[in-house]
Amino acid sequence: MAGTVLNMIGLARRARQVESGDAAVRSAVGRNKVKLIILAEDAAARTRKAFEILASDAGIPLISYGSKVDLGGMLKKPSRSVVAIIDDNFATGIVRAMEKGGAKLD
Repeated sequence: MAGTVLNMIGLARRARQVESGDAAVRSAVGRNKVKLIILAEDAAARTRKAFEILASDAGIPLISYGSKVDLGGMLKKPSRSVVAIIDDNFATGIVRAMEKGGAKLD
């Protein structure tokens, strides 16, 4: 499961279907582009709460996955607390892979 999720996030990155970082994700949500929000499991409580509210208000699925370092590494960037997938197909594939692995969907 982890390999599939990592591969899909990597493919989405190469296809330029990812936004990462607090400001970029908030901006993409404001433009109604986000299909899935991925939040690092070790994100600060304040960040977690803010994005849980944002995702809920916008009707966007939110999942917890990996650490900030993991998310940054997947994107070939420094640590990231939050990542947004902006393509329906990648978002659906990641959610399905997480569900098959028994991961928690928030």
